Amino acid sequence: MNPILVRELMNPRLLTVAPSDSLRELVDFLRENRIHGALVRDSGRLVGVVSATDVLVYLSDETVDPEYGFSHLFASDGELSEPLANHLGEGTVEDLMTPAVFSIDVQATAGAAAALMHERGVQRLVVVEGEEAVGVLSASDLVPVVQQYEAGLS
Repeated sequence: MNPILVRELMNPRLLTVAPSDSLRELVDFLRENRIHGALVRDSGRLVGVVSATDVLVYLSDETVDPEYGFSHLFASDGELSEPLANHLGEGTVEDLMTPAVFSIDVQATAGAAAALMHERGVQRLVVVEGEEAVGVLSASDLVPVVQQYEAGLS
């Protein structure tokens, strides 16, 4: 069995937000794109990563329990719940982003990507080809690799 390469698993869409975006703009962006995290770009340069979990932790003072997950930010009608909506105007992406971007080469193996994510404690890697960002690989993108591996054991 040939190793599975990052190129085969990555998402080629580089969805980015700005450090100055409000938390409301961030939450709307994540929902509209059906994603759980985004890259943060400032003046054309990647400067960080932000996720739905970051939003939950930021709001977790007394407003929301991070254990409930991203979907609990919303009321049954799909709109932001009232207590949370009031707090989303209080911060920006820069206030809660992780100011580190970890990358992996497009030709690296899925195993190398998993090892790097584990080592760095991150859920997303920017996929690069040379100096250029060409995609994003998330931990959930590695799930099919595990399934294929286990299927091959049977």
